[in-house]
Amino acid sequence: MKKQTTKASIFYLFLAIVLLVGMVGCAQKATPEAPVAPVEEPAAPVEEPAAPVEEPVAPTDVPAPTEIPPKIGEGRTLVVGIWGAEQEQIVREFLIPEFTEITGADVELVLGGSSDRYARIYAEVDAPTMDVVYLSISQTQQASKDAVILPPNPAGVPEFNNLYPQAQEYGGYGVSFMSIGLMVNTEYVTDMPNSWLDLWKPEYKGKVAPFVFPGTQGTAFLIMAARVHGGGETNIDPGFEALKELKPFPMILSGIDETNLAFEQGDVWFTPQIRGYVESYKSQGGKVEFVTPEEGTPLAMNAASIPINSKNVDLAEVWINLHLGQAVQEAYAKVLFYAPTNKTVVLDADLAAIMPYGEDQVAKLLMLDNLTISTNQSDWVDRWNREILD
Repeated sequence: MKKQTTKASIFYLFLAIVLLVGMVGCAQKATPEAPVAPVEEPAAPVEEPAAPVEEPVAPTDVPAPTEIPPKIGEGRTLVVGIWGAEQEQIVREFLIPEFTEITGADVELVLGGSSDRYARIYAEVDAPTMDVVYLSISQTQQASKDAVILPPNPAGVPEFNNLYPQAQEYGGYGVSFMSIGLMVNTEYVTDMPNSWLDLWKPEYKGKVAPFVFPGTQGTAFLIMAARVHGGGETNIDPGFEALKELKPFPMILSGIDETNLAFEQGDVWFTPQIRGYVESYKSQGGKVEFVTPEEGTPLAMNAASIPINSKNVDLAEVWINLHLGQAVQEAYAKVLFYAPTNKTVVLDADLAAIMPYGEDQVAKLLMLDNLTISTNQSDWVDRWNREILD
């Protein structure tokens, strides 16, 4: 029995050793599998800290969109009284887009002749319906004298400082220069005149056509007729007497198309005309030439003005300043052959040669006494109707 117990003890001892060895073996085999760390994803060990990925901070000197101030003209409309046709096209293409971009304002054009605008600024002096009006040189001077337009403001219209003196002194902002000389029909006239007096040569009887009076060309012709016959603005009698000697007139001219047709048909050989109109017709194939008589050519000028009591003076000044700049002045020269009033505007040589461009040429333009003309105009109209038209 004791022997059996001893055998059992030995058996259990052996079994315990086997189990112990098995456990140690398992533990040794499990050890290599334990380090999982080397198999982990590379822990972005080289990446910089997250600072560079932070949202950029907006520069302090750039205002947020909500801080941008509104444009001065937003919700407002500038009303501009101007001639139609090419002038309307020029301002729509070269002026309105930039004006709207700068100010945010809308623009309404009131098209028509300067006589209507001139009458309206007097009738509407307390509450003008136009903010910018384009007038002739004599209308501008009289309106300035009567204080129905504002005086020029170089602070609001910086380009005013670049204008020739002739474009500054009449109370508005001169926007274009034109010279009034002789339009000659080259199909019938080969010996070009040198003087205004040549129109009174016997061989030209019945071929000289005046323009309506009052009007730019008609007024200039009456004054020059008076000057070359010993009179002038303060002594108009020689002018009326000289014009009566030109009768019979082939016609009394009043418009550009009518004038060009009369020259084409040969009815008219001479008339006083703005150079730009002559050059325009000539560029279309018209057989005409512009002559600058030795006595000189009167200055015609269009001017922009701001009616007194306008509620949009700030917008009007922006508009006028743009009109006096390179782009608009050059467009007028190219399309209408109107010379720039701004001394800094640059034109190519060929274009400059056919208009009063540059200080030397501008200085040669004759300045008429427009205040005397305006003062006497109603009396002269009555006399024109009695003595010239009858």
